[in-house]
Amino acid sequence: MTEFQILVVAAAFIVAGIAKGAIGIGLPPIAVGIMTLAVPLDDALAIMAIPTLTTNVWQAIYGRGLLRLFRRFWTLALTATIALVVVAATLGKLGSAQASAWLGVMLVVYSTIALLAWRPRVSRQAERWMNPLMGIASGAVAGVTGIAAVPFLPYMQSLDINKDDLVQALGILFIFLIGALTFALFRQGAFDTANTIGGLAAIVPTSIGVWLGQKSRDALSPEMFRRVFLVGLLGLGLHMARGLL
Repeated sequence: MTEFQILVVAAAFIVAGIAKGAIGIGLPPIAVGIMTLAVPLDDALAIMAIPTLTTNVWQAIYGRGLLRLFRRFWTLALTATIALVVVAATLGKLGSAQASAWLGVMLVVYSTIALLAWRPRVSRQAERWMNPLMGIASGAVAGVTGIAAVPFLPYMQSLDINKDDLVQALGILFIFLIGALTFALFRQGAFDTANTIGGLAAIVPTSIGVWLGQKSRDALSPEMFRRVFLVGLLGLGLHMARGLL
């Protein structure tokens, strides 16, 4: 990598890490979006995989609900993993810019409606059958786009769950999704020496950003956190939808 590419990659992971630590989401689309200013999309996805997986392990254990939340969402995690691997293997091409852009449009619509006070609710009783359905849909979408965002991020926000459990649950689920994505990228031959080293090196700026984001999250009230979460979704959607322009 050139010095410019290294600086862009480091900046991408600091910014994305702050979003990840603050609202539990945002690292892949933000990091990939910024990195594509300096590196090809395929390399950006490969570099993104290692630090994203690492930060999700951190996010998953940063709290007291690891086993409880895993028991609650294991069917979502399992079905998402299977769907992602099957779809990625069938299509053989991850990271379509057009598909990711349309996902951004969906996120913009959802977050805008939710910020205007409409908030869907999914009861704990409905989770038993909604979790595997959302897992299948989310894994299939990630298998096409290379980014796990829809529909499971809006779905998770609609649940009866407090802010810390939400962020920890997202960390648990992203371990499975990013793990499956990494496997799919490996099968496609996306990893080489340069982007593997880049991914390992990106753990440091990502960790710094996540730590800063976590500190900001601790200072937010539940309602303010909800608004930040939704604004984060809106920002992600706008960021992803720019590909249609």
